[in-house]
Amino acid sequence: MAPFVLPLATTTRDLAVLGGKGRSLAALSRAGFAVPEGFHITTGAYARFVATNDLPSRLARAAVPEIVNGTLSFDTAATRITGIFAAATLPTEVGEAIAAAYERFANAAVAVRSSATAEDLPELSFAGQQDTYLNVHGRDDLLAAVRNCWASLYSARAMAYRHNMAIEQDSVAMAVVVQRLVNADVSGILFTANPATGQRDELVVNSSYGLGPPVVAGQVDPDTYVVDRQALAATSTTIGAKARRLIAAGNGTRADSVAAERRNESSLTEDQLGRLASTALAVERLFDDVPQDIEWSYVGDELWLLQSRPITGLPPSPLTDIHWNPPEPGAYLSRSQLVEHIPDPVSTLFEDLHMKRSLQHYWGMNLVGRGHHRFEDTQPPACFHVQTTINGFAYRHLGEPPRSARHDRAESVPSRTVKRSTWVRVRQRWMRAKHKALASFRWRYGALPVYLGTIRRWRRLAPAVATNAQLWAGIRAMSMAEARYWYRHGVWSAFSMSRGTEYELANYLNEHAPGRFTSGQFLTGLDSPAFDAQLMLWRIACDIRRDPALHALVVATPPRRLAEVFGSAPEAGPVRQAVERYIDCHGHQIFTLDFAEPCEAEQPEELMHTLHGLVLDEHYDPVARQRRLAESRRAAVLAASAHFTQRQRSRFRKLLRRARRHYPNRERAMFHMGKAWAVLRPQARELGRRLVKAGTLADAEDIYFLTTDEVARALRALKIGEGIPGYRRLAIDRRALRESRKRLAPPVEVPGPPPWAQSAAVAESDPGSSILKGSAVSPGKVTAEASLVLSAMDFAKMRPGTILVCPTTTPAWTQLFPKAVGLVTDIGGILAHGSIVAREYGIPAVLGMGDATTRIVDGQLITVDGNRGTVELL
Repeated sequence: MAPFVLPLATTTRDLAVLGGKGRSLAALSRAGFAVPEGFHITTGAYARFVATNDLPSRLARAAVPEIVNGTLSFDTAATRITGIFAAATLPTEVGEAIAAAYERFANAAVAVRSSATAEDLPELSFAGQQDTYLNVHGRDDLLAAVRNCWASLYSARAMAYRHNMAIEQDSVAMAVVVQRLVNADVSGILFTANPATGQRDELVVNSSYGLGPPVVAGQVDPDTYVVDRQALAATSTTIGAKARRLIAAGNGTRADSVAAERRNESSLTEDQLGRLASTALAVERLFDDVPQDIEWSYVGDELWLLQSRPITGLPPSPLTDIHWNPPEPGAYLSRSQLVEHIPDPVSTLFEDLHMKRSLQHYWGMNLVGRGHHRFEDTQPPACFHVQTTINGFAYRHLGEPPRSARHDRAESVPSRTVKRSTWVRVRQRWMRAKHKALASFRWRYGALPVYLGTIRRWRRLAPAVATNAQLWAGIRAMSMAEARYWYRHGVWSAFSMSRGTEYELANYLNEHAPGRFTSGQFLTGLDSPAFDAQLMLWRIACDIRRDPALHALVVATPPRRLAEVFGSAPEAGPVRQAVERYIDCHGHQIFTLDFAEPCEAEQPEELMHTLHGLVLDEHYDPVARQRRLAESRRAAVLAASAHFTQRQRSRFRKLLRRARRHYPNRERAMFHMGKAWAVLRPQARELGRRLVKAGTLADAEDIYFLTTDEVARALRALKIGEGIPGYRRLAIDRRALRESRKRLAPPVEVPGPPPWAQSAAVAESDPGSSILKGSAVSPGKVTAEASLVLSAMDFAKMRPGTILVCPTTTPAWTQLFPKAVGLVTDIGGILAHGSIVAREYGIPAVLGMGDATTRIVDGQLITVDGNRGTVELL
């Protein structure tokens, strides 16, 4: 066992002995930085305290959360544990070791800082989760502060943090750092990279008067300096209010007012700021050039370092010189229709193979089927790419290529103009009637069986035993199958009929009952795959609640570990089977159409978060909700029937029947999208693994960052037992570029709305206004806090009873809707996935706002008006 006390500059580098903060301070002290003198109380002291008082079993029983208003709460558990620590006895040998180390301070004031073994890590900062005590005097107060630091390991916030991060409550230990108190005149924090933008050539400093905790905790409005890394001088200075400061007083601290004349002064001089920045860069170099979050203090002109840890969640370096220009002169592009399912920058292979080859092929076949184009005139170089990218973001090219010239056409002959135009009109009417009569039939009995049959045939190929040629052929076949299912009488046909029949109903209501009814009132709450998915999960949650032992197990288990628990706990057998049935049915659901991203079955953590939330929320009942929506629909139909005349009523009911027959087909068709990727991704993973073995790639997933030609070339090299090392760096760079592009905000239309068609974008909102404008897609009005969810990685941020604000939604996002009371998106329209699911759940929705995710802050109170298409920032 490690000694109970070690010197501050100890050579021990073991995180398990010193904790995160202690290990960092030891490194700074050894390197000669100005760190207040002190010593470490190691985790060995904590372990002896815990063992002496037989705490492990007592803490395990006490650290159990309870359900409060549908969410987990550790408040009661923390109160219980505080009492346990207070009543525990400090082992004599531990107390004597601490007292002996403190003797050389001659009862001087010290700072007592928690240093847990799971903090200050690159991926987990645990910032502010454990306690610090300042201006502690005397042996007895020091020992009390140490005991309180140990107890703070089980504060409500620390236990909740560990639970959310899937860290076992009893897997962490606590060291403590005791240092001479720096009675600071000015304190603050410094980031050696801009934490908001990811800019690596900027340092950001927050500074205020007095001791540092208020700045760290965000309890004071500090001065903010943006410092150029090369010049070590401020490029931007914002003077904060600095109305209060924390000072040492008695045996602790107290808040004190700052004199009015000092509040508007800079808390740091230019020289102090320059020395601070220079020291920070030296600290960064000490920690292998990893960007650092540094706490510091000035006493007069003497600089002290109090802590340094890696910056967590630092975004990639921002891209510069970004332009949103169309790929060719005269082009008009929009982020609509298919592109709504590709919210993020795309991978290289998806863009080249799927967008520019497979989708282009079947789009061309659609144009040929209409009788105006030859196939070769719908493909590059004769034609533009209908699905293209700007800065990695997918766009749809509006319009169509010029019609193919044919020598037997006589449109220019005057004598045949009338006869020709009549024939054209008759043919167009016939084509429209044919499409209306056959669209749904062709999707259900033609395109869908062909699509699923192709998937079944290729699923029989086991990737591990397949040849390289077979794997590559399978990848291309799945891309073609997915593209065919979209364009050739598949999703596109179901989409057009859904949109067409809903549009006819909406127009009729606007004409004969303006402002009284909306189509959403009559189409809300219809059965759909999204509802079926939620029903399956809800029934699993009900089964869990009915078993007290299983319910207690699920409540106490972090969602990130639920899948593991279901696989190992004997009592969870039936639930495990039910979850497996759900994944068999719905696991192919995609978060984005880009096949480089895993589907729902490959990311069970998000599914477990949803299931965990349903277990906690015993009041959620989708069956009852669906019943209420059905009653609301019936009431709306009765009200409309009473409003219309007999002739109008007959027409209304005819349009309503058609809309209800076709409207759900859009989501039913979309439900199958991505099934081909469940076959493609294992094939790509195996092929990528073989390219890694050959030295062509660094990671199997990097195969998605090669073009079609590059993959083919790499396979030819593989055939003769060679790799192409140059592709290794190429793929890594492209992958990094894609991550950097995720922080860009693509415009909805480039360069703007086309002159020949109605704009796909909504009315532009005034940047200075609190009213944002969008498309009203699901009726109703609600005021609640916003949950800002930018990607699948943020699903855990969705809080019950809030308004979901996101770039767009795809089928895999449906699991968030039971928690939502409203929906707001950047892109999308009346028949986007989010629009339809919002209607199914009966929640107000406004889509296609363009910049909602940048204008709305997480937790902000907003009002969504799904009747007027507005969002008010409150």
